[in-house]
Amino acid sequence: MLSQHLFKHVVSALALISCVTVVAEPPASPEKLSWVKNDAPPFYIIGPGGQQGSTDQQGFGDRIQALIERSLNNYQHETLRIPLSRLSSSWKAYNPLCFATMIHEAPLSDDYLLSVPNAMYLPHGIITTNKFAERLPVLDDGSVSLEAMIREQKISMGHISGRTYGEKLDRMLRRYRHNIEVNARAGSTETRGILTMLNKGRFDFIIDCEFVLNHHVDSAEQAEQLRFLPISETRGNFILGAVGCTNSEQGQKVIQSINNVLPEIVNSRSYRRAVAAWLVPVGDEAYYWNRFDDVLRAHLGSPTPPKKTARRPFATSE
Repeated sequence: MLSQHLFKHVVSALALISCVTVVAEPPASPEKLSWVKNDAPPFYIIGPGGQQGSTDQQGFGDRIQALIERSLNNYQHETLRIPLSRLSSSWKAYNPLCFATMIHEAPLSDDYLLSVPNAMYLPHGIITTNKFAERLPVLDDGSVSLEAMIREQKISMGHISGRTYGEKLDRMLRRYRHNIEVNARAGSTETRGILTMLNKGRFDFIIDCEFVLNHHVDSAEQAEQLRFLPISETRGNFILGAVGCTNSEQGQKVIQSINNVLPEIVNSRSYRRAVAAWLVPVGDEAYYWNRFDDVLRAHLGSPTPPKKTARRPFATSE
């Protein structure tokens, strides 16, 4: 009798467990988060056939995106290859969508939001040929005045479609737009393509960061014919970087999560190694790291919203 009684209890318990198993909800799948990468070395470096390289071959944007992805392990991450010229039309198409290397200034539209600052870049300069540089009046500190250059002569400029240079330079370029012949470049090889065109003399100059030229010199033939000149109007300044995400309920949630993890990321050894690999100018390491530490304390990882001023790209129609 005892055995039969115990058997009935065991059967009842198994039936109860079976019922619970049947009605239990399956675990929710992680929400998908899409990231944008464009072929813009050394921010993003895409190997032959579109393959992602090893850590040593990855650009700064590749590395910081990977650090954020590891911190946001509650999302299912995917990466899309989208030219910069198509970014503005992609925010809503892939919701939520994020881009790890944006300028921390007032957004160009209401389609995206910015995280707290996540990087410090030294200011843009002029990249030009050695031949054209000889025609420019170089100041005692080695810089050139962009305003004087575009105010006093007709000049041709290479421009990656969708690229902005910060409000100060964008405003200056718009003011003297009548003197500038813009040669726009879009597509899957934007940065490498425009530097190759410059090297062939298709136009007089482009505006970009020095580390972009440094990477090109290391990877392209005859790139030593190009030269970087600081712009006097922005010399000594710095540019803050940020992550941009779709301005939606989902995007706001992602930005909040990114803001929560960025303070730990920007103080990590992995982040510092990525900065040292790409953003620190050779010969000016002490200057960069001193400025970086000042900026880190004042901005990086802090809830500093960009100025709420209207901002327009330099060239909207090219």
